[in-house]
Amino acid sequence: MDIAELDRRLLELTASERAYADGARYDWAASGGAVDIDGRRVIEMGRAVASRYQDGMPEGLAIVRNSRFNPVPEHVHDYVEISYVYRGRCPQTVAGRTVTVAENEVLLLDSRCPHAVAALGEGDIMLSLTLSRPFLQRCLEAGLPTEGALPRFLLNALNSETDHHGHIHFHCGDSRRVRRYLQEMLCERLEPSAASPAIVLRLFELLLVELVDCYERELTAGGSRGGSESLVAGMLAYIEQRYRDCTLDGLAERFGLSPNYASALLKKGTGKTYLQLVQERRLSRAMALLRGGSTVEEAAHAVGYDNMTFFYRKFRARYGTAPAACRGGRG
Repeated sequence: MDIAELDRRLLELTASERAYADGARYDWAASGGAVDIDGRRVIEMGRAVASRYQDGMPEGLAIVRNSRFNPVPEHVHDYVEISYVYRGRCPQTVAGRTVTVAENEVLLLDSRCPHAVAALGEGDIMLSLTLSRPFLQRCLEAGLPTEGALPRFLLNALNSETDHHGHIHFHCGDSRRVRRYLQEMLCERLEPSAASPAIVLRLFELLLVELVDCYERELTAGGSRGGSESLVAGMLAYIEQRYRDCTLDGLAERFGLSPNYASALLKKGTGKTYLQLVQERRLSRAMALLRGGSTVEEAAHAVGYDNMTFFYRKFRARYGTAPAACRGGRG
């Protein structure tokens, strides 16, 4: 199968898509039960990947094209999912936040991450890759890099005792490899041979390596690509630069994570919470300003404190003295 034929087959409308375009709607309530997530009821999809074996695919990995014209309500499932936009764009709601996945971008969703998909237009093609935990385990044992956001995410997905609400948005629209690997995987899926499962497995491993590289490139854009760079280091650098008015939601959005997952990574990597890290950065900067001759009020306001009582209390708790005692250049 050549790429032109692949494009033709992906763009071809199915009978159900024609019905959806005419106003029909799929009964999502019949596809599973419902669970409480963050105080709201969401659909719990069935264990599709546990029993899905597709021709041409290695066991534990499946690829489906999402139906167009048919929105998918908020739901969770028991497998890790990769959403890939082959053409167009796809707005989604992930853990209560709007995320738009553009062409050739990837959204990686942990098993219990609640998400909903808006209705796709005729020119929007999105693929969903579903991954079982045994399949993930085999991929990690195949020699993937051990550092970076993606390996940490996959390890978290395999841990039954951790939070599985995380997601990562890979802004890899300019990656030629991501598109080529997915195209070759799709060709094997649509016209399988005896060797297709092994070919797809190797292509998928290459896809993961490319996603690791894409994410680390984005993380360290404008700086060195040293081997010590990591997701936690990037978030710490973000806090260092934007300590005055940064928020956990803003940090999470910058790195394509859910707020809960970003907070958990910081805690695991530093032993401190997000708020503790921001507080420390603000107070250390306030100390520097005080030593440079700023008044207490000037220093507090410069680093983002509007409540002076709160500032005094936090400063004394950290440094064991009042802010005024640290002022330099007095007299």
